[in-house]
Amino acid sequence: ILFNSVIEIAPQFAEGWNKRATLHYLMGKHEASIQDIDRTLSLEPRHFGALSGLGLVNLALDRLEDSLRAFERALEVNPHLPNARVQIEHLRKRMRDETI
Repeated sequence: ILFNSVIEIAPQFAEGWNKRATLHYLMGKHEASIQDIDRTLSLEPRHFGALSGLGLVNLALDRLEDSLRAFERALEVNPHLPNARVQIEHLRKRMRDETI
């Protein structure tokens, strides 16, 4: 994987970790994706793309509360993320409906 090389060459480059996290997500390797997102966020805590990605991964794993928190954090960092706002509304509704 090309992103492994990027990470080896520049381990402090947050975007290298984020891109590999995205690739893991697309391949269905959700736990590996979360690990790389965690590394991304340790290097750049305001990386709203990683936060949104964390929301998507947690959604895929049906971890609704974790997903909601991630999208809320992404929106705090960048209030101009319409997809995050839509996801938050969807998750809140779904969580309300499941408690009934």
